[in-house]
Amino acid sequence: MTGNPSHPALSGLWQRLVRQPLPTHSGQPGKGHSLTSKKVRPIRRRDLIYIIRSVGTLIENGLSLPKALETIALEKTLKTYRPLLVAVRQKVESGETFSAALAQCGAGLPELLLNQIRVGERSGTLPLTLQRITQQLENADSFKSQIIKKLAYPTMLVTLGSGAVTFMLLYVVPTFEKTYAESGAKLPWITRFLIAVGFYGTRYGWIGLLVIFGLVAGVIAVRRDPRGRFWMDAQLLRLPVIGDWLKNLAVLQFVEVLGNLLEAGFTLVEALRVSASSIGNRAVRHSVERLHAAVLRGERFSVELERQADLFPPIVHQLVVVGEKTGTLPRATKDIRKHLERELNRYTGLLLGTIEPVMTIGLAVCIGGILLAIYLPMFDMIGALNQGPH
Repeated sequence: MTGNPSHPALSGLWQRLVRQPLPTHSGQPGKGHSLTSKKVRPIRRRDLIYIIRSVGTLIENGLSLPKALETIALEKTLKTYRPLLVAVRQKVESGETFSAALAQCGAGLPELLLNQIRVGERSGTLPLTLQRITQQLENADSFKSQIIKKLAYPTMLVTLGSGAVTFMLLYVVPTFEKTYAESGAKLPWITRFLIAVGFYGTRYGWIGLLVIFGLVAGVIAVRRDPRGRFWMDAQLLRLPVIGDWLKNLAVLQFVEVLGNLLEAGFTLVEALRVSASSIGNRAVRHSVERLHAAVLRGERFSVELERQADLFPPIVHQLVVVGEKTGTLPRATKDIRKHLERELNRYTGLLLGTIEPVMTIGLAVCIGGILLAIYLPMFDMIGALNQGPH
């Protein structure tokens, strides 16, 4: 049994079910249990992974879905979500499907995940579907944590270095300026330059803060508009160094979700339509929507990928061609995911390997220049005292 029924009448009904918007609350006010009317806290990602994995394991070992939900609700670590889990169990016992109960009880799960659960229910492979969802979430979290760890040191270096330089310019240099002015010492050009920077920084620094605030507010305003967000995302992909990295990251998001949907029983057309919503970059999402439209017209997936060679690397296209010819497209997406993850890790390592030394040297030059500007007049003062009248 597959996720797309072969009977003509059932097939039409199935397509309507997959396309219809998922409800976010019960459509019958006044009915249902009181627990569903309470405001529940959205499930955190790590807790969601634990819940889905545990439910899948219990069902796979013979427990019914209501009993599995009841067991999970007794976990002390999930005490915060107990009302939600109890409400979902009650909905399931009253005849609702698991996906419908999650949507109606305000679990805050994305439509993509609910659609995957729905397909698993229809195809009778819910435990396997929950395992795939768990693996998908864990892979995304693992990759995200790896990127954050690699970016942590450069971010800390920039933050602490900028703070140290700003503090020295605004507070340390002006203190020495008073000393030098009282002594009448002759100041070199670098000292005069830093004193001027500190002077304008202390008196007009608020203008710079306003400019930064205005830029941030402008970016937020642009990204709230769909056309502005699309334009900005497209420009990010054109950046010299970071653009390819962002492009591969977005393609990895797309391929990972596409492969999971194909393994769960989605047709390629439906998988392309649903997976487009998982992509954060609007420009890449638009390209995937064009892929969906082309496949919907009857064109081959690999042919349309080749037309978008600026987005999809050649190896991705070739693996899709092999997957189409051999009928193993879901397995081909796994190989594509592994390749893109390796490339992103390698590219991130190379990028950070170049940035970190440059940032370290730049920070050392800035701090060294400030110290030099402070102590050069001091050396002149000491020399003048030593050469004074005897």
